[in-house]
Amino acid sequence: MQQSSPLIRFLFAGLLGIILLGLAGCGPAFLQQGEGEVTNTYLLEWDPPAAGDETDPQGPRLLVRPVMAAPGFDVADMAYMRKPHQLEYFAHHRWVDSPARMLDPLLVRAAAHTGLFSSVVETGSRTKVDLRLDSTLLHLQQVCRLNPSQQQLAVHVRLVDVKNARVIAARTLRVSESLEQRSPYAGVLAANRAVSQLLLQLQDFLAGAVGDAAR
Repeated sequence: MQQSSPLIRFLFAGLLGIILLGLAGCGPAFLQQGEGEVTNTYLLEWDPPAAGDETDPQGPRLLVRPVMAAPGFDVADMAYMRKPHQLEYFAHHRWVDSPARMLDPLLVRAAAHTGLFSSVVETGSRTKVDLRLDSTLLHLQQVCRLNPSQQQLAVHVRLVDVKNARVIAARTLRVSESLEQRSPYAGVLAANRAVSQLLLQLQDFLAGAVGDAAR
């Protein structure tokens, strides 16, 4: 049998390397974890800028309810998309908790950090409140079919007048952050940048909505 030439072997090795590199980034979600394979876990975090007084004694009292999650995004799996309408998950990379649960304390801190409210409490508090913030995580996903790839985050929020059971304002907050390279960790970094931008949008939303409610 005739042996393959060095050139063919070189081209085959290069093609194999490209395929493996692709799998390391947005690879098939059906890859199983091998013996001794390490699963990497990641956090969504936010470091707010320094501020002085973060409460307004005359301001309304706000309840921040737990973030709901759209189907497919209520798990700790890290989601990505290579094709429209097809959601996949990285095999060896996960969030430490579902993104919605990690967003819960961040939304509370962001709301408190506005200085608009006399108090900001979570579900379970017996404090009487004036306003309620409801939110739903629509998606947090790495979209690999774009060039460059993007980490996309969207959360729908609404502010409710509790006493009158009236929606004061509602908005879908959307952020897209480009990835410096196509890999799960680059997606984590982009996701944390997206969270920071989304919380700024949330603060702007609350400022406008509370102002409208006071008029």
